[in-house]
Amino acid sequence: MPETPSFTLRLSQNKYLAPSDDRMDAVLTVRVGDAGAPVADGAPQSAELLLVDCSSSMDWPPTKIEAARHACRVAVDSLRDGVLFGVVQCTAHAELVYPATRQLAVAGARTRQEAKAAVSGLIAGGGTAMSQWLELARELFDRCPVEIRHAVLLTDGKNESDRRGALEAALDRCQGAFACDARGIGDDWDPRDLRRIASVLRGSADAVLEDAELAGDFRRLVEQAMGRTVPDLRLRLTTMPYTRLRFVKQVFPTEVDLTAQCRALELPTGAWGDEQREYHLCLEVDAAELTRYEDRLLGTVTLLEGADTAVSDRLPVVGYLTDDLSLSSVPDENVARVTGQSELGRALRAGWDAFERGDRAEAEREWSTAHRLATGLGNAEILKRLGRLVDVHDGTVTIKDGIRPRDGFSIVLGSAISALPPAEPVVTRAPLAEGGPPRECVLCGHKARPTATRCGRCGEPFGPAGAPS
Repeated sequence: MPETPSFTLRLSQNKYLAPSDDRMDAVLTVRVGDAGAPVADGAPQSAELLLVDCSSSMDWPPTKIEAARHACRVAVDSLRDGVLFGVVQCTAHAELVYPATRQLAVAGARTRQEAKAAVSGLIAGGGTAMSQWLELARELFDRCPVEIRHAVLLTDGKNESDRRGALEAALDRCQGAFACDARGIGDDWDPRDLRRIASVLRGSADAVLEDAELAGDFRRLVEQAMGRTVPDLRLRLTTMPYTRLRFVKQVFPTEVDLTAQCRALELPTGAWGDEQREYHLCLEVDAAELTRYEDRLLGTVTLLEGADTAVSDRLPVVGYLTDDLSLSSVPDENVARVTGQSELGRALRAGWDAFERGDRAEAEREWSTAHRLATGLGNAEILKRLGRLVDVHDGTVTIKDGIRPRDGFSIVLGSAISALPPAEPVVTRAPLAEGGPPRECVLCGHKARPTATRCGRCGEPFGPAGAPS
């Protein structure tokens, strides 16, 4: 008998508010465990589409189209028996090249072999119209009797064959219909298109640094999608007459602003496997409506599965109005971490913008900030990507020569990648004194209590206790 999935919802916040505060930030940690494999009852459990750019630019250098063919064959081989699947040739139009009908094939030995033969015949020629690719994917998925639907989209070019506004309109229609991971190959595509697609369709976007790496990436994405067996979880939020939702973002494993997708204070989060995600919830608060020195309910959060089944307790978001600076100024560690990650992403993108317009000095300043923040946050993936763009000697950041566009695209799209805090070693130290003046952040001027380790406004780490901030 298959295991029943377990669901955990945890909320982290500092409840104390100063009279001048107008917001309450909280981090929601959602964990799903024991999701297991789909029940083998003969019915398909999930559907997978490979959307492959076959525009004329994919033919130069020829390694791109061959890498795409090989990656598709590897992805098809990794499909579990019973998964519905298809391969779409994408140019200024979209054409299902396998199977021959508009009904997706059922993965098995015969269909996998047929699909690989069809993929080997993909040729490059034509334009790029991503709205057409997504619209065909939606049409095909709409015919599938499954709830878990996933696509992998590969492109090497800009969306130049689409009419103005077509991609946004297609994304509006596709939102909630399927998830999509997007990849760019080569040096002549627009990371903003892929970032938008991944944001709306609850996927990831990234750059292919070397053509030979594409096959492994396709395999990982397909296997990850097949591991998701819980069709949808929703976060239900409530507010009070003196609060309202300012924003809600997914902040781990990647940062995505989901505020526009939160309808009637209910946020769909897509399909899940055994995994953890984090969300940053920000409520606007009318502090004048709160009574000092008592807990007040600012809102609640509940995790739902299916039609209306609560799978977690209803967690309260609490506010406590106080004049005590040592209480209201201390940042919650999780909130400070995600705030710092947001500033890291901004600095990475701003550095690439400056580099593209030829302002190397500004790019170095922004990437120096990014390197410092990534180091403080323990974000090893960002440090690795940043290392392709800059050298760091004695704290000084200098831009490398010979930067490829794809290296920059990797940092722009990677700017959304966050990291959980590293496990801290156990260190024996004398207790920190609570007395003394508040610490002041050198970046934004925010004051925190003497024992704070990180600024609660911008996420900047403080120096050792007793050292200047």
